[in-house]
Amino acid sequence: MATKTATKTKTAAKKAKKPATVIKGKKKIDQKRERGGKDPKYYEVFARKNSDSDLSHVGSVEAPNDELAQVRAWYIYDQHNWREMCVVPLDSIITVTEEGKSAKIKMG
Repeated sequence: MATKTATKTKTAAKKAKKPATVIKGKKKIDQKRERGGKDPKYYEVFARKNSDSDLSHVGSVEAPNDELAQVRAWYIYDQHNWREMCVVPLDSIITVTEEGKSAKIKMG
């Protein structure tokens, strides 16, 4: 009887600290944790091919922190030989025009 209780306790302990599910030798990624939990952060990705070209928007990534956003951006948007690539947290971008309205800029 004591052996069954000890086995149940070990099994319960393994289930309690399980970081990710293993299925047939392959690790299953916890998608919610990888995205940053309940509140994932979104980043816009900008890049330029050479020092003479403009910084252009090339896409966006989702990551739980700034460091992983840099890695994901470089991995996803590596199709060009970029001279520079930047990631900007979406909540740091300040909108200049209201949605649906265009800006009228007077020059000179």
